[in-house]
Amino acid sequence: MEARSLRMKYLEAIKQIDQLKDYPVLTNEDGKIILGGRRWILMDVEAFPSYMIKTASNLMGEKLAQEFVYWFGLAYGEKVAERYQKVGIPNDKIIFLLPMIISVTTGWGVAEIVEYSPQEGRLVAKLYNDFESESAILNGEKPTNNFLRGVLAGIFAKLWNVKVRTSTEFKDGYTLVTVTKR
Repeated sequence: MEARSLRMKYLEAIKQIDQLKDYPVLTNEDGKIILGGRRWILMDVEAFPSYMIKTASNLMGEKLAQEFVYWFGLAYGEKVAERYQKVGIPNDKIIFLLPMIISVTTGWGVAEIVEYSPQEGRLVAKLYNDFESESAILNGEKPTNNFLRGVLAGIFAKLWNVKVRTSTEFKDGYTLVTVTKR
């Protein structure tokens, strides 16, 4: 059966299942989620990144697993910054555009830049309702923030063209991420 026909068959079948009939339909007729001209995937917070860290921990230990997620986030953050540079958005505008995009389109949480000093090479961001902390808590673990910390590091490393270091503090109701030039 052709992919589009099969998807339509599945869509009709889901509508017949009481527990699933109100699920939102996020995919197009090809079974893809397309936002802003790019393909996205959807994964529930209980699974990502907590299951990834647990699985990798069994192979390499928890600290290395968390570092892997951080470095993946850093590489992704660099590509995100590059994407907006390529369409001609100035770096100083990207700084303030990205929290809006993260907050409105990604489901990663709500980001707020509370301090930004390119001269000092310092950025401080608050993350409210971040998916990583929620994933950890859902799995009975302490809040963690590796992917988003990496994304912020990658964005600002790319925009500043420098190496950076990051730190994270878990506060009541938000996560504070600090990115500084090395």
